Parts: sequence; C-alpha cells; structure tokens
Amino acid sequence: MTYQYNCDGFCNPETIYSGRPALTAEFNEHWYGQSQYGDLLRQHEYERGDLITLCPECTRTLLTERP
Repeated sequence: MTYQYNCDGFCNPETIYSGRPALTAEFNEHWYGQSQYGDLLRQHEYERGDLITLCPECTRTLLTERP
C-alpha cells in the first residue's frame, strides 16, 4: 500500500504526494501548550497531536534557505 499525504510546508496544500514524506515531526507538548508559537499554530488550526509532513522540496527549503 502506498503512503499518501498532503505537505504542511510551503507548497500547494491541495497536492497529494505518494511515497514517504521527506520529513515528519510532532510538536513538543510543553512547547505547544505554553508558548506564543503554540498559540500561533492553534490560530492556523494545528493541534497538539498533529503529525506534520513535508515533501522533499519543502524540506530542502526549510533546511537550506535560511535568512
């Protein structure tokens, strides 16, 4: 069975990718619950238990194109 996902990164959120994501992450519960960043993420409809997935291109952008 092929894994399918939507990327939570910088690309079109409607695109469905197949295969394994390049990066997956889960929020630190304390950080999510106690920080201003957690508040911001809640405003964007992320929840504490969400699994965040990034496609290969968004992973490259996140890790290599820093200001």
